[in-house]
Amino acid sequence: MEISVIVIVYNAAGLLPRCLDSILGQRFRDFELVVVDDGSTDGTAAILDGYAQKDARIRPYHQSNQGTARARQQGLDMACGRYSIFVDADDWIEPDMLEQMYGKACAEDADIVFCDFVEENGRGTFYRKEQPAGPDSADVMKQMLTTLHGSLCNKLISKDLYTRSGARFLEGLNYCEDELLVIRLLHAGCRVAYVGKGFYHYDKTANTASISNRWAGRPVNEYELFLQNCAPYFDTPALRENLNERTAQIIKKLTYAPKESYKAARAFYKKHRKALLHSRLSLPRKLFCILYFNGFRFISPMRDSYQSKVSQ
Repeated sequence: MEISVIVIVYNAAGLLPRCLDSILGQRFRDFELVVVDDGSTDGTAAILDGYAQKDARIRPYHQSNQGTARARQQGLDMACGRYSIFVDADDWIEPDMLEQMYGKACAEDADIVFCDFVEENGRGTFYRKEQPAGPDSADVMKQMLTTLHGSLCNKLISKDLYTRSGARFLEGLNYCEDELLVIRLLHAGCRVAYVGKGFYHYDKTANTASISNRWAGRPVNEYELFLQNCAPYFDTPALRENLNERTAQIIKKLTYAPKESYKAARAFYKKHRKALLHSRLSLPRKLFCILYFNGFRFISPMRDSYQSKVSQ
């Protein structure tokens, strides 16, 4: 088996068929499709089992709801392929994605192959170029947390790299858990390749620009957990600057937290305000964060005048 495609699904009955059809329609045929149903309650399980009965390449796995990190790790543990790639259940891929990424991996003896992706959201369709700095993972590390997206969905990764790095998903972390894993893989040292085509379609159209959706109810401590676990891998001045920039972006995002999370968000700001001050955020955005987290919450209606749209 050359490739394991891994899909984690939770209550995505309306979108799952589009995702599965795009994978099963790949020109490259030597793959398995591992689908972990993380305790869905909306008919997802029946759809998945129906597909599995029709196509032997599908390996369904049903579990109680355990969160994204544990579900992703379950899928990775089940994978038998020489390479693996994740596809989110509400997204879809172009029919030549596996063929071209696998071909590039073989041609360049690469451990990780990046590709571009297409993001579709309420503002339109946007092409996202994801070109790594070069074949050396040390150079690519300098782009993490800032210029490269941390998703596993546009990266074909060798099983050998997972084995020799010992990298696993961090249980309890459901904010950028895939980005942390990519960082661990790159830090272990590997060869990187790139296919400059937007094979992956990242669908964010279900999200809106509302404050509640921008926040998405994420506990503040998950941001702290992410930064704490990134820190050991960003151990040079240049890499620490990247970590600093991500910290400032998180502070900016926390201005969208609901009232009940304000106290925790403010504590996070106070702990990391030096990162905000020394970041490359514009002065108006810094000023807004400073005022907001120093008790001037009445300025919140002005938030969108100072903040760009916040993404995960």
